[in-house]
Amino acid sequence: MGLLWILILLGVGALAYFAIKGRMVRLREEFEQALRKATQGGRRSSLPSEDMVKCPACGTYSAPSQAKNCGKPECPYK
Repeated sequence: MGLLWILILLGVGALAYFAIKGRMVRLREEFEQALRKATQGGRRSSLPSEDMVKCPACGTYSAPSQAKNCGKPECPYK
């Protein structure tokens, strides 16, 4: 009777092991596929890059297209 329980436990353990192992293999394949897809000819941003400019009045940096008045009288951005 004790030997039967040991065999049953070994069978359940083997079943669990192979089920988990199979799932891990599938997860790894999905991850590698997603990584390949992300690195192959990735989508480029449609926004052009801009150099940051320093405000002479307050010293903060911003993109020229997004520069706003800092509130100081000598600020060039109106």
